[in-house]
Amino acid sequence: MTLTRKRRNFELHPVLPVPGTVSWTGYDEIRDVIKSKIDEKAGKCVLVIDYYYDIDNAKIISEVIEKLNPDHVICSDSVLISEEKFQEKIYRPYITDDRINGVFALGHVDEYFDEAKVEATKAEIEGFDGLTVVYGVGAAVITKGDIFVYNNITIQRVKSGYFGELTNWAMDNPDEDPLTKEKTFNFVESILLDRHKRRSFEDMDFVIDGDDIEKPLMTSGEDYRQTLRTFASTPFKLDTFFNRGIWGGHWCQDVLGGGLENDNSAWGMHGWTNHQSALAKIGDNEFRVVGRDIYHYQPIEFLGNQNFFWFGYNCPIGCDFLDTWGGGNLSLQVHPDIAYSHDVFNNHFGHYESYYMMDTTEDSSVYLGTKDGVNVDELVEAFKEAQVTGEFDDEKWINRIPMKTHDHIFIPSGTIHCSGKDTVVLEINPIGYQTFKLWDWGRIDADGKPRPINIERGSQVIQEKFQTKYVMDHLVSKRSEIARGTGWRKEHSGTMELELLTVDRYWFTKSVFFETNDRVTLMILVEGDEASIESVDGSFEPMPIRYAEAVYVPASCGQFVVRPVGKPEKELAILEVFMDMGNAYE
Repeated sequence: MTLTRKRRNFELHPVLPVPGTVSWTGYDEIRDVIKSKIDEKAGKCVLVIDYYYDIDNAKIISEVIEKLNPDHVICSDSVLISEEKFQEKIYRPYITDDRINGVFALGHVDEYFDEAKVEATKAEIEGFDGLTVVYGVGAAVITKGDIFVYNNITIQRVKSGYFGELTNWAMDNPDEDPLTKEKTFNFVESILLDRHKRRSFEDMDFVIDGDDIEKPLMTSGEDYRQTLRTFASTPFKLDTFFNRGIWGGHWCQDVLGGGLENDNSAWGMHGWTNHQSALAKIGDNEFRVVGRDIYHYQPIEFLGNQNFFWFGYNCPIGCDFLDTWGGGNLSLQVHPDIAYSHDVFNNHFGHYESYYMMDTTEDSSVYLGTKDGVNVDELVEAFKEAQVTGEFDDEKWINRIPMKTHDHIFIPSGTIHCSGKDTVVLEINPIGYQTFKLWDWGRIDADGKPRPINIERGSQVIQEKFQTKYVMDHLVSKRSEIARGTGWRKEHSGTMELELLTVDRYWFTKSVFFETNDRVTLMILVEGDEASIESVDGSFEPMPIRYAEAVYVPASCGQFVVRPVGKPEKELAILEVFMDMGNAYE
């Protein structure tokens, strides 16, 4: 199969400079900086090292804490509620028998600490002389001390650790199914620990980038806050990562140069602040910044007032690649709507999405909705029977629609769908979590187990109305032109009248004017080699955007232009993605 795209200059690991900042490298420098701060206290001092997650605990103890020669050391684990109560608080309400789905937790991390033990420990610390070190996950629940160090860990680093011996918080489960450990993190731990971190930003004296156990980095709390303010006021790209998959292809490897260490490049994560991190040049080092930290610390500046009003501490838009180029079909699947998600998972968001065709072959297609006249009960029985026989007649039940590059389909909650083989999909989504696989073509995953199939839940959310005629009339984009000017034309690429997610495509050979209108915007170059995103008033530095790259433009950026770099021989195309809740005053 011949690639239709040449190898591009896709920036895999973009770095945003933050001038006037400092950072330190390695345990020796980190310890020396902390020691100098302790010496300034000239007497009694309480040092707190709060962890987002226990990735590098042994090294922190041996290379920092012990070498500071403290008079007293307290681990936050010592004041947790009993193991029995801990397990009961997590497992009974939130961790279900489902391998990958749970219930989103309520409350705060404080509730997992024994109140009497915390108060007794506080009293002990008050009576201690010399240097006292309090460390561990949630250590600031006990005290934020005189010097507060926060040991930050990225989401991806936590999740990758589960495929090794990383355990969940306060649990002895190194050999548990990685998907189950990740479920506990997604539905409980990350909820509690993100809330805890959000309440701690202003108190941080130092922040450690703890992803690299052998070579951690540290910056001052103020420089980290300045870094977050910078990300919330200038266009930026995220640090891209790629994951293999049983159906994965090799387009991202061949065209973008990403995921070369993997068997394939099934998922290319390049536009999800909820899951990815960014890189900042703090001092002389490239410092990892958790994507969520940006809008947890600067929600209005990054998200905008309306997005924050509707979605809270969540970025409502994101994108990624689904690469089946030389691979196989995705699983036939369905997503729940808001009502089901809230009732079953305590999730305030349903899951709908869209597929934009980034690159296609003559064989490219998507499976979308059921054939006219299909009865859902009969279809569900066919899915169940397929789990026994290993055969499913997709041509009888499901629409298979040929796709060409730049086609765009909308996938409302309740629509059975998947991408076909030999296709590169740019998945453009609002917030969404739950996926119920219905048929996976009889495949076994890399761990030797069948991939999780959830027909029981899926059957409860399939919408019978999404059949052939409705799909073709409402869910496949008509590429309607809605405006044009000198050197540009604008098409509405979105596909359904009910959607809040707005996707517009601009074809251009000259500069195009944009305005965020107080809402975070995602720009993706889908045709052409390179353009530049530039401030109208010079409030931020120009940001290059190359083919297939995604750039977040924070709400605070206001007006900006996108211009081609050089003299293009043909039109470039860029997507503008945002959430449009309308205006009550219009």
